[in-house]
Amino acid sequence: MPLITITDSFGTNGNEIARIVAQDLGVGLFDDKRLQSIVKETEVSARTDYRFDQQAPGLWERIRSREPQVYLEIMEAAVYDIARKGDGVIIGHGSQMLLRDFDCAFHVRLFSDFNSRVENLVSNQGMKRDVAENIIAQYDKSQKAFFRYAFKIDIDTPSLYDLVINTGKLKERTIAALIMNAIQSDDVQSCSLGALSSMTRLSIDRRIHGEEVGENILYFTLI
Repeated sequence: MPLITITDSFGTNGNEIARIVAQDLGVGLFDDKRLQSIVKETEVSARTDYRFDQQAPGLWERIRSREPQVYLEIMEAAVYDIARKGDGVIIGHGSQMLLRDFDCAFHVRLFSDFNSRVENLVSNQGMKRDVAENIIAQYDKSQKAFFRYAFKIDIDTPSLYDLVINTGKLKERTIAALIMNAIQSDDVQSCSLGALSSMTRLSIDRRIHGEEVGENILYFTLI
Protein backbone atom coordinates (compact mmCIF):
# COMPACT_ATOMS: atom_id res chain seq x y z
CA MET A 1 0.00 0.00 0.00
CA PRO A 2 1.49 3.39 -0.94
CA LEU A 3 1.68 6.52 1.12
CA ILE A 4 -1.13 8.97 0.38
CA THR A 5 -0.87 12.71 0.89
CA ILE A 6 -4.02 14.81 0.72
CA THR A 7 -3.73 18.56 0.26
CA ASP A 8 -7.00 20.38 0.84
CA SER A 9 -8.31 23.92 1.01
CA PHE A 10 -10.34 25.19 3.93
CA GLY A 11 -13.97 24.22 3.42
CA THR A 12 -13.40 21.17 1.19
CA ASN A 13 -13.97 18.57 3.97
CA GLY A 14 -10.47 17.23 3.47
CA ASN A 15 -10.20 15.78 6.96
CA GLU A 16 -13.40 13.76 6.56
CA ILE A 17 -12.33 12.45 3.16
CA ALA A 18 -8.92 11.49 4.54
CA ARG A 19 -10.61 9.74 7.47
CA ILE A 20 -12.80 7.65 5.16
CA VAL A 21 -9.84 6.66 2.96
CA ALA A 22 -7.68 5.67 5.93
CA GLN A 23 -10.48 3.74 7.60
CA ASP A 24 -11.50 1.83 4.48
CA LEU A 25 -7.89 0.97 3.62
CA GLY A 26 -7.02 0.03 7.18
CA VAL A 27 -4.05 2.40 7.42
CA GLY A 28 -3.12 5.20 9.78
CA LEU A 29 -4.58 8.69 9.45
CA PHE A 30 -2.13 11.46 10.20
CA ASP A 31 -4.10 14.65 10.77
CA ASP A 32 -3.27 17.62 13.03
CA LYS A 33 -3.93 15.70 16.25
CA ARG A 34 -1.96 12.63 15.19
CA LEU A 35 0.95 14.74 13.94
CA GLN A 36 1.15 16.42 17.34
CA SER A 37 1.39 12.97 18.87
CA ILE A 38 4.11 11.93 16.39
CA VAL A 39 6.18 15.00 17.25
CA LYS A 40 5.94 14.14 20.94
CA GLU A 41 6.86 10.51 20.30
CA THR A 42 9.89 11.40 18.17
CA GLU A 43 11.01 13.96 20.76
CA VAL A 44 12.06 16.83 18.53
CA SER A 45 13.62 18.00 21.78
CA ALA A 46 13.66 15.42 24.54
CA ARG A 47 14.31 18.19 27.05
CA THR A 48 11.05 20.01 26.32
CA ASP A 49 7.47 19.55 27.47
CA TYR A 50 5.44 20.96 24.56
CA ARG A 51 1.93 20.74 26.05
CA PHE A 52 0.59 20.20 22.53
CA ASP A 53 -2.76 18.98 23.82
CA GLN A 54 -3.42 22.38 25.35
CA GLN A 55 -3.00 24.14 22.00
CA ALA A 56 -4.94 21.90 19.57
CA PRO A 57 -6.16 22.52 16.96
CA GLY A 58 -4.49 25.90 16.34
CA LEU A 59 -0.90 25.10 17.27
CA TRP A 60 0.41 24.50 13.76
CA GLU A 61 -1.15 27.71 12.44
CA ARG A 62 0.40 29.70 15.28
CA ILE A 63 3.87 28.30 14.72
CA ARG A 64 3.59 28.54 10.93
CA SER A 65 2.55 32.19 10.98
CA ARG A 66 4.98 33.34 13.68
CA GLU A 67 8.02 31.17 13.09
CA PRO A 68 7.77 29.38 9.72
CA GLN A 69 11.22 27.78 9.87
CA VAL A 70 10.40 26.13 13.21
CA TYR A 71 7.17 24.80 11.72
CA LEU A 72 9.01 23.42 8.70
CA GLU A 73 11.61 21.67 10.86
CA ILE A 74 9.07 19.83 13.00
CA MET A 75 6.92 18.94 9.99
CA GLU A 76 9.88 17.42 8.16
CA ALA A 77 10.74 15.34 11.21
CA ALA A 78 7.14 14.16 11.65
CA VAL A 79 6.40 13.42 7.97
CA TYR A 80 9.58 11.43 7.42
CA ASP A 81 8.98 9.46 10.59
CA ILE A 82 5.52 8.52 9.29
CA ALA A 83 6.78 7.76 5.79
CA ARG A 84 9.45 5.29 6.89
CA LYS A 85 6.64 2.92 7.94
CA GLY A 86 5.57 2.69 4.28
CA ASP A 87 1.84 3.46 4.36
CA GLY A 88 -0.72 5.87 5.73
CA VAL A 89 -2.78 8.94 4.82
CA ILE A 90 -1.14 12.29 5.61
CA ILE A 91 -3.33 15.37 5.45
CA GLY A 92 -1.57 18.62 4.51
CA HIS A 93 1.53 20.13 6.14
CA GLY A 94 3.64 20.15 2.99
CA SER A 95 3.71 16.35 2.82
CA GLN A 96 3.29 16.37 -0.96
CA MET A 97 6.55 18.31 -1.27
CA LEU A 98 8.48 16.50 1.45
CA LEU A 99 7.68 13.15 -0.23
CA ARG A 100 7.81 14.37 -3.83
CA ASP A 101 10.92 12.32 -4.69
CA PHE A 102 9.37 9.00 -3.65
CA ASP A 103 7.41 7.27 -6.43
CA CYS A 104 5.45 5.25 -3.87
CA ALA A 105 3.83 8.41 -2.46
CA PHE A 106 0.50 9.24 -4.14
CA HIS A 107 -0.44 12.91 -3.96
CA VAL A 108 -4.06 14.12 -4.01
CA ARG A 109 -5.24 17.72 -4.30
CA LEU A 110 -8.77 18.63 -3.18
CA PHE A 111 -10.13 21.96 -4.36
CA SER A 112 -13.38 23.81 -4.81
CA ASP A 113 -14.30 27.36 -5.77
CA PHE A 114 -14.55 30.04 -3.09
CA ASN A 115 -18.36 30.29 -3.06
CA SER A 116 -18.83 26.53 -2.76
CA ARG A 117 -16.54 26.42 0.25
CA VAL A 118 -18.31 29.34 1.87
CA GLU A 119 -21.66 27.65 1.35
CA ASN A 120 -20.27 24.46 2.86
CA LEU A 121 -19.29 26.26 6.07
CA VAL A 122 -22.59 28.13 6.22
CA SER A 123 -24.72 25.03 5.64
CA ASN A 124 -22.79 22.41 7.58
CA GLN A 125 -21.17 24.40 10.38
CA GLY A 126 -23.72 27.15 10.89
CA MET A 127 -21.28 29.98 10.24
CA LYS A 128 -22.42 33.42 9.20
CA ARG A 129 -21.55 34.06 5.57
CA ASP A 130 -19.24 37.01 6.23
CA VAL A 131 -17.37 35.03 8.88
CA ALA A 132 -16.95 32.05 6.54
CA GLU A 133 -15.75 34.30 3.72
CA ASN A 134 -13.17 35.94 5.97
CA ILE A 135 -11.87 32.65 7.38
CA ILE A 136 -11.46 31.06 3.96
CA ALA A 137 -9.80 34.14 2.47
CA GLN A 138 -7.32 34.39 5.33
CA TYR A 139 -6.56 30.67 5.32
CA ASP A 140 -5.98 30.62 1.55
CA LYS A 141 -3.64 33.59 1.82
CA SER A 142 -1.68 32.04 4.69
CA GLN A 143 -1.46 28.60 3.06
CA LYS A 144 -0.22 29.95 -0.26
CA ALA A 145 2.25 32.36 1.35
CA PHE A 146 3.82 29.71 3.56
CA PHE A 147 4.06 27.14 0.79
CA ARG A 148 5.86 29.59 -1.47
CA TYR A 149 8.15 30.61 1.38
CA ALA A 150 8.99 27.02 2.35
CA PHE A 151 9.21 25.35 -1.07
CA LYS A 152 9.57 28.21 -3.59
CA ILE A 153 6.60 26.93 -5.62
CA ASP A 154 2.86 27.59 -5.82
CA ILE A 155 0.75 25.07 -3.91
CA ASP A 156 -1.59 24.69 -6.90
CA THR A 157 1.14 23.69 -9.36
CA PRO A 158 -0.44 20.71 -11.20
CA SER A 159 2.79 18.69 -11.38
CA LEU A 160 2.79 18.32 -7.59
CA TYR A 161 -0.24 16.04 -7.69
CA ASP A 162 -1.23 12.68 -9.12
CA LEU A 163 -4.96 13.22 -8.70
CA VAL A 164 -6.88 16.52 -8.51
CA ILE A 165 -10.55 16.45 -7.45
CA ASN A 166 -13.21 19.16 -7.39
CA THR A 167 -15.03 18.57 -4.11
CA GLY A 168 -17.80 20.97 -5.07
CA LYS A 169 -19.32 18.41 -7.43
CA LEU A 170 -18.83 15.15 -5.52
CA LYS A 171 -19.72 13.82 -2.09
CA GLU A 172 -17.10 12.67 0.40
CA ARG A 173 -17.73 8.95 -0.14
CA THR A 174 -17.46 9.34 -3.91
CA ILE A 175 -14.20 11.24 -3.60
CA ALA A 176 -12.78 8.67 -1.18
CA ALA A 177 -13.71 5.89 -3.63
CA LEU A 178 -11.88 7.67 -6.46
CA ILE A 179 -8.73 7.92 -4.35
CA MET A 180 -8.91 4.29 -3.25
CA ASN A 181 -9.53 3.00 -6.76
CA ALA A 182 -6.48 4.90 -7.99
CA ILE A 183 -4.05 3.76 -5.32
CA GLN A 184 -5.21 0.14 -5.42
CA SER A 185 -4.56 -0.11 -9.14
CA ASP A 186 -1.51 -1.91 -10.53
CA ASP A 187 -0.23 1.46 -11.77
CA VAL A 188 0.69 2.65 -8.28
CA GLN A 189 3.61 0.94 -6.61
CA SER A 190 4.23 0.23 -2.95
CA CYS A 191 7.33 1.59 -1.26
CA SER A 192 10.46 -0.43 -1.97
CA LEU A 193 13.00 -1.32 0.70
CA GLY A 194 15.31 1.28 -0.82
CA ALA A 195 12.68 4.01 -0.52
CA LEU A 196 11.89 3.04 3.07
CA SER A 197 15.58 3.06 3.92
CA SER A 198 15.96 6.55 2.45
CA MET A 199 12.99 7.83 4.42
CA THR A 200 14.39 6.31 7.60
CA ARG A 201 17.66 8.16 7.06
CA LEU A 202 15.77 11.40 6.46
CA SER A 203 13.71 10.81 9.58
CA ILE A 204 16.81 10.36 11.72
CA ASP A 205 18.51 13.37 10.14
CA ARG A 206 15.57 15.69 10.71
CA ARG A 207 15.03 14.39 14.24
CA ILE A 208 18.64 15.23 15.13
CA HIS A 209 18.41 18.61 13.45
CA GLY A 210 15.14 19.25 15.26
CA GLU A 211 16.98 19.34 18.55
CA GLU A 212 18.36 22.69 17.48
CA VAL A 213 14.90 24.25 17.35
CA GLY A 214 13.46 22.67 20.49
CA GLU A 215 13.67 25.80 22.60
CA ASN A 216 11.92 27.84 19.91
CA ILE A 217 9.02 25.38 19.88
CA LEU A 218 8.71 25.60 23.66
CA TYR A 219 8.55 29.38 23.41
CA PHE A 220 5.70 29.32 20.89
CA THR A 221 3.65 26.73 22.80
CA LEU A 222 3.80 28.66 26.06
CA ILE A 223 3.09 32.24 24.98
